[in-house]
Amino acid sequence: MKRRIFISYGLTALTGLSGPLPAVAQSLTDRMATPPLICAHRGWIDPSGTENSLGQLHRTHQAGPFMMEIDLAKDKTGRIVLLHDQDVDRTTTGHGPITELSQEAVQKLHLKNTSGTTLEHIPAYSDVLDWAGSTPDALLMLDIKDVFPAEALKPVRLHKLSNRVVVLTFHEKQAREAFAADPEALVSVLIAKPEDIATYRKIAGARRFAAYVPQNSDPALFKAAHEAGVVVITDLLGPTAIVDAVSPEEGANRARTLPIDILVTNTPLKLQAALKKRL
Repeated sequence: MKRRIFISYGLTALTGLSGPLPAVAQSLTDRMATPPLICAHRGWIDPSGTENSLGQLHRTHQAGPFMMEIDLAKDKTGRIVLLHDQDVDRTTTGHGPITELSQEAVQKLHLKNTSGTTLEHIPAYSDVLDWAGSTPDALLMLDIKDVFPAEALKPVRLHKLSNRVVVLTFHEKQAREAFAADPEALVSVLIAKPEDIATYRKIAGARRFAAYVPQNSDPALFKAAHEAGVVVITDLLGPTAIVDAVSPEEGANRARTLPIDILVTNTPLKLQAALKKRL
C-alpha cells in the first residue's frame, strides 16, 4: 500500500495533471453560509460505524464532508481521549471506568462496532487535532463532558483550529470557562427559554455564540435565537442518542421551515439526500 501511494504521488508531481486538488481551507463561518451545516453525531455516517474513532472520522469526512461531533474524556494519566461513556465496556474490548485506566492500558484496547471488534484503538485527542489540522476543511463539534474547557481548547488554539470548532456547554459556569479559554472558538450554550438568550448575550458581550435549542422546542425559540444573531444548533437524536428520533425527511423539513444553522444527526448521508430533494 505504501509503495502504491508513493508511486501515485510521484506521477502527480511529474505530470501535474492527475490526482485530486488539495482541499481549500474553510472556516466554520464559511461552511454555515448555506445552512444547515450537517454534523455527524459521534463522528459516524450511521450507527453501524465505529463511534469516536479516527478512522471513522476520516471516512465520514470523505463521504461529506460533514462537521463531526466527538466526545472527550480523560484517562487515569490525565490524557484526553475520544470516548462517550464514563466506562469503556460498551465501545471497546476493555472494562471499567476510563479514569481508572492508564495510558498503556487504554492503548491496548480495541474499539467495537455493530459488526464486532475492530483493529482500531481509542484515539488520543491530540492525534485527532493533528489530523484535523492537516485537513483544511475538517470541522469538529466538541462535547467536552467532564474535561475542563481550558484543557480542551488550549490544544485547539495550538493547532490553529479555533475557527473550525464549536464547543458544547450545558450550564452557565462551563460556558463562562469556555468563553474565557478561547476568544475565537464558537461556544454553544443550552437555550431552554427566551430569557436564556439574553443571559448568555450579556455574558458573551459582543462575541458571537451558538444556542443549542432542544429539538422539540417552540418554533418561536428558534426564531428568537436567530433574530438575536445567534448560531442556532439542534439535533434529530432519540432518547438514547445512538439513533435518530426524527426521520431524515422530517429533519429536512424542519431545516426548511426553521432557522437552523447546524443540524446534528446519526445519519448524515440520509439527511443530506433528503435536503437535496425538491418539495
